[in-house]
Amino acid sequence: MNHLLNKLLGPRQMEYLAINQQFTILDKSLGVERFADRPCEVKTGADVRHAFPELIGVEDVLLSVILGRKLNFELKGVARFADNNHPLYFDIYAFENREEGNIENRLIILFEDVTEKMVAKQALLQRANEANLLLSALAASKDYIDKIIKSMGDALLVTTTAGTIKTVNQSAQFLFGYSEAELIGEAISLITGEDKLLCQARHRYILCQGELPKDLELLCRKKTKDKIWVEFSCSAIQTEITGLHDFVYIGRDITERKEEELEIRTALAKEKELREIKSRFFSMIAHEFANPLNTVLISNQILTEYSTETTEAEKLQYLNHINNASKHMVELLNDVRFISSAEAGKLEFKLVPINLTKFCSELVEEIKIAAGRNHIIKFVQTQKSEENSGEDCQQAENLPFLDAKMLRQILNNLLVNAIKYSPQGSTVYFEFQRSLEEAIFIIQDEGIGIPLADREQLFESFYRAHNVGKISGTGLGLAIVRECVNLHEGSIVFSSEVGRGTTFKVAIPLKGNCQIDKSDK
Repeated sequence: MNHLLNKLLGPRQMEYLAINQQFTILDKSLGVERFADRPCEVKTGADVRHAFPELIGVEDVLLSVILGRKLNFELKGVARFADNNHPLYFDIYAFENREEGNIENRLIILFEDVTEKMVAKQALLQRANEANLLLSALAASKDYIDKIIKSMGDALLVTTTAGTIKTVNQSAQFLFGYSEAELIGEAISLITGEDKLLCQARHRYILCQGELPKDLELLCRKKTKDKIWVEFSCSAIQTEITGLHDFVYIGRDITERKEEELEIRTALAKEKELREIKSRFFSMIAHEFANPLNTVLISNQILTEYSTETTEAEKLQYLNHINNASKHMVELLNDVRFISSAEAGKLEFKLVPINLTKFCSELVEEIKIAAGRNHIIKFVQTQKSEENSGEDCQQAENLPFLDAKMLRQILNNLLVNAIKYSPQGSTVYFEFQRSLEEAIFIIQDEGIGIPLADREQLFESFYRAHNVGKISGTGLGLAIVRECVNLHEGSIVFSSEVGRGTTFKVAIPLKGNCQIDKSDK
């Protein structure tokens, strides 16, 4: 059958594989490797899914074809980009094959090279996109011209004393989106909402010839229900009936100006917030450095002035105090330096292959040593990781690329916070989930929880929840976590209940695997 299939499929640039119900390769054509994601796996007795990951997830369909419950299976437009200048596109066809003398059905999988057709199709799509872009540019140009025409004249409305519209100009129709027929005879409140200000101005003028407003700003409503700010100048004109006046309103769209005012107010609020952050920073520095500095100074004074009166054990204890206090200050400075580099966009992001299971286990053991017996840390992995299975080639290709230092920042800060804000003897749960697409880390504690009012600002630098009490901290941990997660293009969410605990969930996409030079094999 090998010779016959090669003879039939050759003119169509097609290759084939034969597999059984266990997806094991039974037979193959000579050139089928060029369609594989991992050519080294295209061999008799190997699992076809190792070479063609496109078949993962469609096993039930393939089994239905093998068993005759489904006629065939097709997968169109599969792409390979080993060389960006020479992509490979192919279609996959699968159908049942039963040969005399074989008890078990086989599945024939055909691979057809459709690169030329796909490239031509992409060229056509590109031309269509270029045409659409040209049409969009023409539409944008027309819209720009329409806006210029619209801005050339102010809106004009004339009403009766009662506020009924008698006359409108073209600009008014454009501004509010109504036709002339839709506005004539309607109350001006149709576009101005409540007409109290305009009504009071009209009656004041009629009763005592009071001055009409010249720059009255009103939030108006267009036909589309969109709201715009309009600045009106009002005046009265005598009608043909003595003592009866009509009122003229000339309006100009000032929405943009109002938005700029809003931006200015927002900027001022941001500046105030920055001043508050600066104040919190200096307050935090003074508070966090005070205790370790006092420890260093006092320990140094005792060692200097009373060295002859202290035992070797006491000297060692004071030296340990100095060492621990110095480490605390260095960690604080490193956190401040990290946030500063993040805000300046100067963080180094270095991706390396990481065995996540080993990484998490070792980190948990380190934190357990530091936490002592005051807390219990339970680490679980809820689904089997593929990092530690298979041959060396598979191990390397399954290791995800992540920044090890930043991943440590993420997990270490979350775990340390979970311990810090939980009562002694409580349990911190650390769950790791791994799929082909992402790694998920879930850290749950039984601590003080996060008040609702603090959650919006929780990831801001130097911000701490109001219920932390006397628990020391800088307010930088979660800000660092957020920066590290963002650099990995991941996500972080949390849920919390005051007095019962908090759960953080970090999801990081796994984008790349180790690339092995096949020529070395």
